[in-house]
Amino acid sequence: MSMKSTSLGSKLEIWRPAPFFLKLRNHHQQVNTYYLKVITAIDLIFSDSNSDLEDEPDHENEEVDPNAGRFVRYQFTPQFLKLKTVGATVEFTIGSKAVNNFRMIERHFFRDKLLKSFDFEFGFCIPNSKNTCEHIYEFPTLSPDLVREMIEHPFETRSDSFYFVDDRLIMHNKADYSYDGGI
Repeated sequence: MSMKSTSLGSKLEIWRPAPFFLKLRNHHQQVNTYYLKVITAIDLIFSDSNSDLEDEPDHENEEVDPNAGRFVRYQFTPQFLKLKTVGATVEFTIGSKAVNNFRMIERHFFRDKLLKSFDFEFGFCIPNSKNTCEHIYEFPTLSPDLVREMIEHPFETRSDSFYFVDDRLIMHNKADYSYDGGI
């Protein structure tokens, strides 16, 4: 299956991290804020916000990097790999057109091995709206050898987040992860 295809089905067949950012369709959705928290506690373990981008002056003649804001580098301690459930709150805005069947599929890999695939549906979103949604991530049980490998090889754990509207890809974000913090 081609990585360049924008169909939902083609993204469900990806079994390795995407080597590049996939082409976006012309929709006006943006993820503004992303929070991670441990479900069994109220500890915030990560926060990333793009909301300050809205306040920057508009520079008509400047070139804008189309991949800006589409990559996040996470740095966690080894304790993160012991968590079973994490909540992620996503704040996002919708442009001038209503969005039907808004969906995110997120695939996590260590090297070229798929660890877990998550599938979240946002449903219908009204135009010109700011929305918040919490997703619950249930992590797989990892073998002690795999955990050791993930800790010893920072940023070789990666994820691709594919966002769809009506089963067509509109946004693709990437992340990599380190679990050697505090060592």
